[in-house]
Amino acid sequence: MAKFPATIQNLINEFAKLPGIGRKTAERFVFHLLKQQKFELQNMINGLSGLQNNIYKCIHCGNLSETKDVCHICNNSNRNKQILCIVEEIHDLNVIEETQQYEGLYHVLGGVIDPIDGITEEHLSIKKLLDRIRNNNIEEIILALNPDMQGEATIIYLKKILSEFNIKTTRLARGLPMGSDIEYTDEVTLSNALKGRKEA
Repeated sequence: MAKFPATIQNLINEFAKLPGIGRKTAERFVFHLLKQQKFELQNMINGLSGLQNNIYKCIHCGNLSETKDVCHICNNSNRNKQILCIVEEIHDLNVIEETQQYEGLYHVLGGVIDPIDGITEEHLSIKKLLDRIRNNNIEEIILALNPDMQGEATIIYLKKILSEFNIKTTRLARGLPMGSDIEYTDEVTLSNALKGRKEA
């Protein structure tokens, strides 16, 4: 293994922690950065610092925001506050927003039930979801989770606990094959899935 100065080695180790980034790619990142102008490095430093200092989680849905407490979606008076779209992660929310076909609110679970990885319902934002349903006039829940084994297991669990409420529960329909990820689905396919949602 090559021996780099500690500063370089430490940064390589940090890049290698990112998903999908191996050691060689991490090294390429660092040596690319070493060739950059100081102002370009400072822009990256400012961006990373901003993630820590200027980004907050919405107290209602779990979306990211640059303002404390409430995100721009939950704060938008034009949104339909009677519909909640349940997503696994924040990037799923953004993909659905890009379709411009959905005008309700969201709830980010922060993952899916996956016993193999030790993720149970207690690790997800389910209690907050139930509180939102109890305290608001929710008329429909859309289950927009990835159609894989973990997503399906989570949908089954959510349907069970939501059965105590007299709320219409739908899920994304056509266009999303089993095993696919919402994050990588094109806008047209996802738009069709939203329009064609069915009872869960």
